[in-house]
Amino acid sequence: MPEMRLNTPIRSLVLLAAALGACLGLLALRFLFTGRFSHLFLIWNLFLGLVPLAIAFAALFVERQNYHRWGRIFLILISVPWLLFLPNSSYIFTDFIHLIQRGLVNDNPNARGLANMLVWFDVINRSLFAFVGHFMGLASLYVMHNLWKKEFGRWVGWLAVGFSCWAAGYGVFIGRFVRWSSWHLFTHPDESWKDLIDNLFAADAWLFSSGFAVFLAVSYFFVYVFKKHLFIPKESS
Repeated sequence: MPEMRLNTPIRSLVLLAAALGACLGLLALRFLFTGRFSHLFLIWNLFLGLVPLAIAFAALFVERQNYHRWGRIFLILISVPWLLFLPNSSYIFTDFIHLIQRGLVNDNPNARGLANMLVWFDVINRSLFAFVGHFMGLASLYVMHNLWKKEFGRWVGWLAVGFSCWAAGYGVFIGRFVRWSSWHLFTHPDESWKDLIDNLFAADAWLFSSGFAVFLAVSYFFVYVFKKHLFIPKESS
């Protein structure tokens, strides 16, 4: 298998910084129109979405040091915290429930006015945050997938992807409905692990987690296909 390289890292960082800046810019624009700092929790959620990407790049960096003897052990160990934080990348999608609860000021969805337009703006704003966070999670999954394939083979790599998608969906369920975050696994381990096990076989948990897993899997399939098969390097003449 060819070595996976970090091509144009500076451009990648610039792109990531631009995406994060655009998210913050929309919050600043909202402040200009309303005079209120609100929805700042989106910044924290987006920061948490950066964690699995940072872990994945740390794993890639270590792998490139050619630590063959401890490579598999290290990859297994680092996959655990990566998986624990992966749900944060797509969790922002569940924040749309707040907008659904709030609804439009006017029953007419096409009504003009700042109050109604603010709802539409919040939909756009939250969509951008959700997209950026979700894409960072998919990028981290792509990195980990390639590392798994290299160390354990193709089938194990794809099985790990499938398991990660379902586990991330279950993690989003725990975050939204049980109200635990990834950090609670370290700060309140006994309570957190108990809730994880107690809810594992609940019908509503399986319904939500399975639906979210399909969403993540389909999203990742598009990223994988586009990255692997759509853009083919031009052969030098």
